[in-house]
Amino acid sequence: MRLDEYDWLLMLRDFFSGLTWIVAVVFFLSGSQDLVYDVGAYWLRFWRQFTYRRKPRLTLERLRAREQQRIAVMVPAWNEGEVVASMVDNIIKRVEYDNYSIFVGTYPNDPATQACVDRLSKDYPQIIKVVTARPGPTTKADCLQNVLAAIRAKEEAELINYDIILMHDAEDWVHPQEFLVHNYLIPQIDVVQLPILPFPAKWNKWVHWIYADEFSENHMKDVPVREKISGFVPYAGTGTGFSRKVIEFLADEFDGQVFNETSMTEDYSMSKKIREAGMKSAFVNVVLGDDDSPWWKPLYKRPMFISNWSYFPMDWTRSVRQKSRWIIGISLQEWEQTGWVGNWLMKENFVKDRKVFVAASASFLGYLVLIYNIVFVLGYFHLVPFQLLPTLVAGEPLANLVSFCTFYMLLRITQRITWVGLTYGLGPGLLSVPRLIVGNIINGLASFRALKVFADSRSGKATVRWDNTTHLEGIGDMGGVEPVRTKVEVQFVPIEEIVTGLTSEEPEAIVKALRVVPATPLDTERAELIAYMRSLVSHRELKVRAALAQTMGRVQWPELNPTLFHALSDTDSVVLLNAARALLDLPKGAAMIEQAFSVATPKTVDALIRVIEQDRRRQRRVFHMIDQEELLVTKASILAGSQILRKRYATFLDEKLLPDKVAASHLRLENVQPDAL
Repeated sequence: MRLDEYDWLLMLRDFFSGLTWIVAVVFFLSGSQDLVYDVGAYWLRFWRQFTYRRKPRLTLERLRAREQQRIAVMVPAWNEGEVVASMVDNIIKRVEYDNYSIFVGTYPNDPATQACVDRLSKDYPQIIKVVTARPGPTTKADCLQNVLAAIRAKEEAELINYDIILMHDAEDWVHPQEFLVHNYLIPQIDVVQLPILPFPAKWNKWVHWIYADEFSENHMKDVPVREKISGFVPYAGTGTGFSRKVIEFLADEFDGQVFNETSMTEDYSMSKKIREAGMKSAFVNVVLGDDDSPWWKPLYKRPMFISNWSYFPMDWTRSVRQKSRWIIGISLQEWEQTGWVGNWLMKENFVKDRKVFVAASASFLGYLVLIYNIVFVLGYFHLVPFQLLPTLVAGEPLANLVSFCTFYMLLRITQRITWVGLTYGLGPGLLSVPRLIVGNIINGLASFRALKVFADSRSGKATVRWDNTTHLEGIGDMGGVEPVRTKVEVQFVPIEEIVTGLTSEEPEAIVKALRVVPATPLDTERAELIAYMRSLVSHRELKVRAALAQTMGRVQWPELNPTLFHALSDTDSVVLLNAARALLDLPKGAAMIEQAFSVATPKTVDALIRVIEQDRRRQRRVFHMIDQEELLVTKASILAGSQILRKRYATFLDEKLLPDKVAASHLRLENVQPDAL
């Protein structure tokens, strides 16, 4: 049987009708999920406008009032010599913080990066070079694991504790006030993730702008909705601050392996574990209250918008490699290692993260369907010498489904313009529309490459290693507010000047005086200082009360203990946390700690527990007090209020009993007759 021209047209029409059904169903389901996030984003912004209006906005004054906890910055670097040097130099010169160290993870077979770090560490003692045990490239998680070991070694050698572990990449431009934000929110929040956005670039750098388009919509819209709906915040692996409680919890639960070395996206793996453990993660998308910009000004021009920025690949090859690494880690390795375990909200998150292969394939097929329909229209208007048969007939189910998909497509375009425009301005927002096609092609190529790389690793042809992206663009600059240093350099200030400051009407003068109060003045001077300091505990200004609590922890004068108790009842969390640290660090504070837990409000008890969770040495000191001083209320409070402290206390008791068990065992052996052995 011979097929005539019409038969071929019928077969072609039926084939493309089938493709249209496949593409339309995928687009409809994916678009319906995206619609939920669209509605959720606007509802969230509307809700915050009304609820946050009744609360004080986060300002630089509030950030600076919080006592600076010790921060360890982890920067893994493989073949990142000049880039990491510029990044670290920016932190030292521009970031407003004093109490931190930067640990740069390098490899024994990467002398160029080591040389850059060595050069900087000679001038800046807060930079510590770490050399991994194995030559690179291994995995990013392996490098981070070596850096964490170096952090612990420094703690043991210097008897210190890093309260916050902060992750950054070698190519980041770190916002000058970023450390202050992490310090302010931790340990009230267990993990803090800040936005990561690409630098604005020339309009014709389309590959780089694709990242800007996607990150704007993801970090400005999708992630905040995820956090609100399910409590799940996918970490970005940079700009991520962990409370020490989280790091030690992961070490205890996973035999010391805080970072998943079998995953290319160890950050995403950590976010799932923290969510499953019931700890609190927050995506902090904030413009400080000090900002006086008009509402229409894009975020990238606002210095009070706390975000990290970096250059992303500007060519196809590096972009496809980087995106395929993300897809392997998030979509394939996590699927393989953890499956679909979780409640229905977490499974919805998994669908959003793992639908990339279906969506990419549908996009490719969609372009074929589009070409067919364009040729059909051209034939209908006699612009080509043949006429194809229509795949869509008005009123039929397929046509109705395509209509829904068209609505979703227009909605996606509108949302992309909105969120890119909010971040970068109207021009980049409008240009994001033609960039959608380029983005779909790159994402499709990355998906297929990810499948191949993953299949090769499972067949033994390749091993999982750090497929690091070469950063040829270097480090950019977004300006920002100049840092204010709080570290006191003056060695001696006359008591008369300090008293003048303490009695001043200016809050700044009072705070400055509190910072230079000597720990060991003469008795007469001490009595005078105490009299003035006591009067400040009810001062109207937050910065004064917060500085007073911090100073009481530094000087540790018993005469100020009642004043310290007063600070523990302060309604502001900044003062409360400063006072909690001061109380727990008193050299002979057992009775005061017991009294604090006995009469404190739930908010105060929570602050005390969170401060104890941050430091293993502080924990052991409190545990010793509980046993030796019989602090029954303290014991009941911390064991009931913290699962982590409950486990640590059980371990403490086991270790305490271990020497007795060993001694008893030796005694039994000594009493055994030689003939019986």
